[in-house]
Amino acid sequence: MIAMGVLAARSDSPQHAITLLGLVLASHFLTDHAVYLGGCWLRTRLDRFPRFRSPLARVTSRLEASPRALYGLIPARVFPLGRAAWLAGCGVVGVRWSRFAAVDLLALLAHLATWSGLGWWISGDIGRIVFSAEVGRAAALWLVISLVAAVAALVCWRRWAQWQPSTQHAMRRAADTLRRWRG
Repeated sequence: MIAMGVLAARSDSPQHAITLLGLVLASHFLTDHAVYLGGCWLRTRLDRFPRFRSPLARVTSRLEASPRALYGLIPARVFPLGRAAWLAGCGVVGVRWSRFAAVDLLALLAHLATWSGLGWWISGDIGRIVFSAEVGRAAALWLVISLVAAVAALVCWRRWAQWQPSTQHAMRRAADTLRRWRG
């Protein structure tokens, strides 16, 4: 999405930018609805099992009782918070298609504005992209080093009790050897 914002900002005319962003919006809208329909298909399969009927009916009734609960799809669509699970879940619990389409369109507009807007903003200076890639690479390196150090520290901490007797024994032997060596 960020790349689409960069491409739209660097396009030759506003019509090209609008066309590009419109196509991005339409493609996401179609894939979201394909996932929703997958959830609807799964619902028919889950209805065969009595064990799943009552929890699904409970979730469906709670969503119908609180219409605003479906707005949780908006931050899940903008940020990678289990987007596909939300979309398929709407189909599984039986959210009406018209309601799903309206909320999904609102979420897609927020998604497009956030990420393509970010791309549009940084399109003026590609140097920022290169710099952020270098910073990201350095941050990833530090993250890997800290993860390895944390795992090594955890292993050492878990093994500390087993190492103590051998360490104390080795220290006593070294002290005895040093005493003998000195005279």
